[in-house]
Amino acid sequence: MATRKKAEDRRVRRTRALLQNALMSLMIEKGYESITVQDIIDRADVGRATFYAHFADKQSLLSSRLEDLRARLLQEQRGALTTVRNGAHVLGFSRAMLQHASESLPLWRKLAGEESGAFVLARIHEMLAELVRNDVAAMGCTQRGAEREALIQYLTGGFVALMTWWLNAGAKLSVDEIDTRFGKLAMRGLASFVAPSRAHAVG
Repeated sequence: MATRKKAEDRRVRRTRALLQNALMSLMIEKGYESITVQDIIDRADVGRATFYAHFADKQSLLSSRLEDLRARLLQEQRGALTTVRNGAHVLGFSRAMLQHASESLPLWRKLAGEESGAFVLARIHEMLAELVRNDVAAMGCTQRGAEREALIQYLTGGFVALMTWWLNAGAKLSVDEIDTRFGKLAMRGLASFVAPSRAHAVG
């Protein structure tokens, strides 16, 4: 029974990956808005019934890919929250996100260069803001309410803008170099918002 369950789980993961990868490749070619469910199942070479057994529509398929990315970033963040690198606390999600973006450079360029990519980028921004909230809380941010949320949005927007600039320039700086630069800039902005006991560790 357990063996059959494992085999079924592997099939589910394999099918989900096929559909997700089909969506990503189509997004590079024609942009998110132009893609139909038929395009996806043709590219993945699966039946329509198989698609709808896993996803309600292309938006839920996209959401599943972003949720997988969020889980990966959250895992990295948990391991990095207490890390200090080059004299500054690390924002735990940033390096893993930059690594993912550099590995998917054609897709990120497509998203940044087309109007239809705005929807996807907005979803990514929301996901990253959640991760920034985790980091800000772990650093003992003393602000609450609107001021705290403004800080979170400022850091998220700054990260997305820096990452976009880096990718558009061909990602010539290494992941570690761009992550270190972001960390130093972010920590300078955070210095007056973290708890006094943490302030000495902010680069």
